[in-house]
Amino acid sequence: MNVSGLHEGKFDGIFNMPIYKLNENNDFINFYHELEQCDFIFMQHHAEKWGPFSTAALSQFFDITMLPTMESRISTPQLGYYKDKIPDFMVYVDYRMLHLYLTNVGIQNVVEAYHSVRFSSEKQTTMLKEDALKYRTLFQQGKLYFDYSEEYFRTLSANADCYSTVSHPDNYNLSLLLQVIYHKSLGINESFDLQGNDLLKNYVAPKIGSGDNAYHMMRPTGLALAGKINYAFFDSQNRHALKQALVNSSYYISLEDRYQNL
Repeated sequence: MNVSGLHEGKFDGIFNMPIYKLNENNDFINFYHELEQCDFIFMQHHAEKWGPFSTAALSQFFDITMLPTMESRISTPQLGYYKDKIPDFMVYVDYRMLHLYLTNVGIQNVVEAYHSVRFSSEKQTTMLKEDALKYRTLFQQGKLYFDYSEEYFRTLSANADCYSTVSHPDNYNLSLLLQVIYHKSLGINESFDLQGNDLLKNYVAPKIGSGDNAYHMMRPTGLALAGKINYAFFDSQNRHALKQALVNSSYYISLEDRYQNL
């Protein structure tokens, strides 16, 4: 089935809304109205910090089919979440840049220093195994609709770059979600080929060690400007909190020991 015919004659309507874009005061009632009209609701886990939009809250009132979060700690590991709010189009903190910031590397030297660390392949393999086990355990506990563990481990073992960021899988992995949605809602066993460019490849940082200076933060940005944006954000934050975020990040955990200098 081609992409242009995915919904023809099968769905009357599709409501798709990223939770992080919702405002509790402005969107709460409208969002619940939309959910009430849905025959099927598919969701990835959202923690309690999302309030009435969290998985725990919504599950009290709606029948929700839980899908895997599809997150990779080994794909562009320097791009990661930050616990506090960051500017909308920033999306991720670059933890390599945070490492440089906290070791007092000036902004004028960021481009030169960016690629001068290496990741441990052994640590990244361990992280991949841990995350595959996490997906399997969640399925066995009845918290996920399907077991993603084998495909997750297989695809990322073959190519860590099949995720362009921690939360942006390629079209093949996205097609697994679509396959499950069709099976749950229509009873159809269908495989999909999401043709063309990867749908979620809109935020791309260089592969560390490559020497590449290309950077895409929802638009062509370049490594130098990405450094300025990240440094400006770091200047607005508590330095102790930044350090804690760094040492707990996938980036820092997966570095070779000799580069873990905080």
